[in-house]
Amino acid sequence: MSAGLSRYAEVWRLPGARTMLVGSILGRLPIGMAPLLLVLLVERSTGSYAAAGIASAAYAVANAIVGPVLGRLADRFRPAPVLVATGVAWPVATAAVLVATAADAAAPVLWAVSALLGACLPPLTATVRSVWAELTATPETSRLRESALALETTAFELVFVLGPMVVGALAIVTEPSVSLVVAAVLALGGTLAVAAGKATRAWRPEPGRAPARGLGPAVALGMPLLLAVSSGLAFAFGVVGVAIPAFAAERSAADADGLAGLLLGLWGVGSVTGGLWYGTRSFRRSLPTQWAVALGAVAAGLATMALVPSAGFMAVVLVVAGLTLAPALTVENNLVSRIAPAGMVNEAYTWVATVVFAASAAGAAVAGVLVERESGVALAFTLAALTTAAGAIAAAVPRNALRRVVTRSA
Repeated sequence: MSAGLSRYAEVWRLPGARTMLVGSILGRLPIGMAPLLLVLLVERSTGSYAAAGIASAAYAVANAIVGPVLGRLADRFRPAPVLVATGVAWPVATAAVLVATAADAAAPVLWAVSALLGACLPPLTATVRSVWAELTATPETSRLRESALALETTAFELVFVLGPMVVGALAIVTEPSVSLVVAAVLALGGTLAVAAGKATRAWRPEPGRAPARGLGPAVALGMPLLLAVSSGLAFAFGVVGVAIPAFAAERSAADADGLAGLLLGLWGVGSVTGGLWYGTRSFRRSLPTQWAVALGAVAAGLATMALVPSAGFMAVVLVVAGLTLAPALTVENNLVSRIAPAGMVNEAYTWVATVVFAASAAGAAVAGVLVERESGVALAFTLAALTTAAGAIAAAVPRNALRRVVTRSA
């Protein structure tokens, strides 16, 4: 364990790592806040979880469409200018959401401004992961890659701990609209900090590499399978993002917003714990095998959520089930860095984000319809478990494309 912790210390000392890590956490807190806030704001404005689910889906789909474009621009012209532009645009889009919900605008208008918010989301996650891959690309630092990506994934999961908890805490004393303003301030400050950081400014495009065309890295060997498997887990995330607030509303009508934020935060607590543990370990199994095992464990946790009778039991289940989330996502990030073509790492990560947001959008939309039916919350959790289990099975298939490319790059 001490040897594993020393690797984290070495990662922390890499040039520009501290600014990038702290700035990325602050700048990505809105990722953990915005989906829940959109659900709360739109549901209050329209009185419909279905409309709120569509708003969340519109937010995710818009980001899914724009994300690869931003990633390609970052690969071609450097990430810093892209971060600055989107870091400024996101608070502007936030203002549009607040105006529309305050005016009780028609549902299509709310969906449009939600989509605008998603389109302006800074590509911090793709940028940070590509920079981590660059920082650990030398023979001297390559042994730190898994620990660096585990630290990054854990930091990302921390966003999903702190984000909903911030929303829940603010819900006690103020309205969701104020929480969205806080999210806008964090997005602007954190994104600009990462853009100005030494590690991000030092990132340069691969010299002599032809620019990506068409679908670029999305069709590289192994990537279609990775994207398909990722979509099963992402669909589950979208379902849970709507099912947990609906579960909270059924169990605690008086303080449903605060309970929803607490429960989602506890899921993240488990994930952060599991991610930190994973980064201190070395495993002999191949990355695809590790991924299949982790996804299977996530699916088991989701299936258990469908059986939980009370908020207290749900809190415990979420912490335990969350332990496998960050390890699964860390392996996924490591796989992307292994199979992405040279010069296309930013875009490869944004393609993953595209699929994740699109699948999450579908999950949110489906869950918005399901939770308004009798026993719909349990059904939603069951569906999330099934899509994740399907991904685990696909990753476990012997001699699939993902396993072939990982073996080739080893």
